[in-house]
Amino acid sequence: MSTFRRPISPTELIYFPMRDLAPPFLMQFAIEGAGTLDPEQLRRAVAVASEANPGARLVREGKFWVDSGVAPAVRVLPHALQYPALEADPVLTSPIGPTAETTAEVLLLTGGSTNLIFRVFHGVMDGMGMVMWATDVLRVLRGQEPVGATDPVADVELVRKVGRSGRPALMLPRYRAAVGHGRQLPGEHRHLLRHRTIDAAGPGALMRVAAMIAEDGGPVSRIMIPVDIRRHDPALRSTANLALPLFLDVPPGIDSQRLNELKRAKLDTNFELDQMEEGGVTKLPQAGGRALLHTLNFLGSRFGRNLASATVSHMGRYDYDAMAVPGFTPTSVRVLPQHSVAMPLLFGLTEGGGRTELTVSARNGQGIPERLDALLDRIVRTLESELTPADSATS
Repeated sequence: MSTFRRPISPTELIYFPMRDLAPPFLMQFAIEGAGTLDPEQLRRAVAVASEANPGARLVREGKFWVDSGVAPAVRVLPHALQYPALEADPVLTSPIGPTAETTAEVLLLTGGSTNLIFRVFHGVMDGMGMVMWATDVLRVLRGQEPVGATDPVADVELVRKVGRSGRPALMLPRYRAAVGHGRQLPGEHRHLLRHRTIDAAGPGALMRVAAMIAEDGGPVSRIMIPVDIRRHDPALRSTANLALPLFLDVPPGIDSQRLNELKRAKLDTNFELDQMEEGGVTKLPQAGGRALLHTLNFLGSRFGRNLASATVSHMGRYDYDAMAVPGFTPTSVRVLPQHSVAMPLLFGLTEGGGRTELTVSARNGQGIPERLDALLDRIVRTLESELTPADSATS
């Protein structure tokens, strides 16, 4: 067993009750491709890459994450994903294993096209950390050395090192969702997970999606964009939670160019560093945190009052040929966001092969599925009309 250990950050502590309130509360990175992968070679690659990225092997020990020394399990299943209504997929909605303490695993799905899926409890990694680990597994499968990430640093340590100059944004449940709200009914999925493939790609997709969400979100929408704070220390190699929120409070009718200018202005002032919350809600005992999350879910589903209107995250542009391994070439890369009880919509975008993959987790309720599908259809039409073929060819 390695000596890797780090404190569980205040941000990460919030995520523990979410495993019960919004199960399975996992980020999932899905690579679909042509060809096959040998399960034993994949297991060896996962073991090597996880030794180089001990954040994939963490278990909780009191107030710390420690490296268990045990590589994440690789499960091989003859299963085909049930697009586009992924909330009904029995594999994607299953907990990770083999024990309750497990924080990461890998799926190899062989029913139909081959799917390689990396599944991570958000308490140990952020989205970029998950991508760092997954791409190292692919490197090992190509016979290369993993890059690795062995720095025991999460958001709180990096913010203390870099410093901050402002105060966190006031968080009150007063923001509407573009899909409205509805009572959550017994026997129905409490969250939806939907996907669309957009036959276009190029600069500006993220801000276009954010602008469309704001158009339908009421007098002011709060759009949360996760910012990878590794940008403040390019030498840092850590898979931990190192994303902090950048909030944009915007009225309907704002165009994507203006929205991007607002985002750039806040990034220039390091606004996201001010959102590192080390006290207050993050210091609540587990029972208090759970009660608060229950209340936020009730306010959002019954009255349409949320801490933010939506999260919109871009998880990168991918060269599928460069990601290929012997016998397997990716044809799409998709990020499947975790569910939330405090926020109604979480969008994840990726780009590659001239296409944009869009996935969204949504708090379910009466009327939500129909309104969500209508919003997604409008996003697809808009992006396919506004992103030019030249953009797609160079994405």
